[in-house]
Amino acid sequence: MNVDRPLALVDLDDTLFQTARKMAEGTIRYPASFDVSGNVSGYMSQVQKQFVEWLLLSTEVVPVTARSAEAFSRVRLDFARGAICSHGAVILNPDRSVNADWYAIMAETLRDYQLRLPELCSAALQLGEENGISLRGWVVEEGEQQHYVVVKHNNGSDSDLSQVLGQIKARGLLEGMHVHTNGNNLALLPNGLSKQVAVEHYLKLDREMRGERPVLGFGDSITDLGFMGLCNFWSTPARSQLAKAFEGAINE
Repeated sequence: MNVDRPLALVDLDDTLFQTARKMAEGTIRYPASFDVSGNVSGYMSQVQKQFVEWLLLSTEVVPVTARSAEAFSRVRLDFARGAICSHGAVILNPDRSVNADWYAIMAETLRDYQLRLPELCSAALQLGEENGISLRGWVVEEGEQQHYVVVKHNNGSDSDLSQVLGQIKARGLLEGMHVHTNGNNLALLPNGLSKQVAVEHYLKLDREMRGERPVLGFGDSITDLGFMGLCNFWSTPARSQLAKAFEGAINE
């Protein structure tokens, strides 16, 4: 292993790959992730495939993803340095085992949310039903530790999620929590759980073991900026949520 290689902290979905419906018609598609039934769920374009190959050859790549450890296991790319999963709630060691020290830290952070998260998920789905919006939702968890709530619409629009989120806030259900939204993805997260917090911990350990080295960050969401800002250099895909936010700010 070349100890001089930079460290690359990389978001996965909509950064390295995406669903077929987000790709232009006729684009060459390379499978990258699979669903629980074994069907392809995420694809790389030719450019993304070449980018991933370059990253794996030139850097030590550590995914930083909202995916649970189980969902991450269905990403079929050659990551060999572990991963940061569940929006930072789980750190996986290089052998894909759960890092026990970080698990213990998160257990303390999430202790008061263990009963609240399932109740919040149920409340969100009930609000969708009351408003005629078909939703699906679940609590992302690892082992016996519940992390955060995910809500998606089934056949509506992203504005439907915004409507439900507004009502969740109006009912005071998000005290002590923060929100991540991007397309058909609404995540309700306890304070103290974030990619940024986990990456701070990971980088501290990396510097203790390896010393200073270049750290590169890649992500597509506005909330990815938290961990990307800890890196020496960062980048976002063109037309990503983060890119559009910066374009909008510049053009104001």
